[in-house]
Amino acid sequence: MEKYQYIIFDLDNTLVDDKENIKYAFYALLKYLRKEVNEKEFERFYSIDCKYWKDRAEGKIKEPYIFKDKDEKAQWNRAQRFLIYFEHKISLEEAIKFNDIYMENLKNNIIPIQGANETIKYLYQRKYKIFIATNGPKIAIKPKLDKIGIRNYITEIITSEEVGYMKPKKEFFREMIEKFNINNKEKMILIGDELEKDIKMRSR
Repeated sequence: MEKYQYIIFDLDNTLVDDKENIKYAFYALLKYLRKEVNEKEFERFYSIDCKYWKDRAEGKIKEPYIFKDKDEKAQWNRAQRFLIYFEHKISLEEAIKFNDIYMENLKNNIIPIQGANETIKYLYQRKYKIFIATNGPKIAIKPKLDKIGIRNYITEIITSEEVGYMKPKKEFFREMIEKFNINNKEKMILIGDELEKDIKMRSR
């Protein structure tokens, strides 16, 4: 590790248990809609959610128009999961509302990955610069970092929402390098749970 100066962490399923966080938020939405809460429905939504973001990262999702800004683009993409889950029997406006409720609840029931706090604290004490690069929603990032107890150790954060592109797109990588002010890519290391989105992004 001594050759590195910058350590860039993914967040979901690297530092926090993403699936449990998603389950809590989805169950909260079902309760709001007065629908039955059960594991089968969650697994169906989770499958839709995972496939949607995988397809989008691979460029398979065709967006219908030019959005006025990155926030509108993120809102549209996140609403699509609920349109698919409800088999397009709801309107886009309803899907956006359901997504807003779901997103608010992502701030709750945050479960750290074992050893996350200790690892980040150790690296900080060793004088490494620590960053977060995530495809996850920005609304939940600070609550997650606070729950793990590492917010004060993080130098900078970048999200796909602010960039307008997801990892591992080269546009995300370029903006990340610029925002983090990394002047030597050989001095950085990326740590995450997905080969394509996190590990291979280093070679782009």
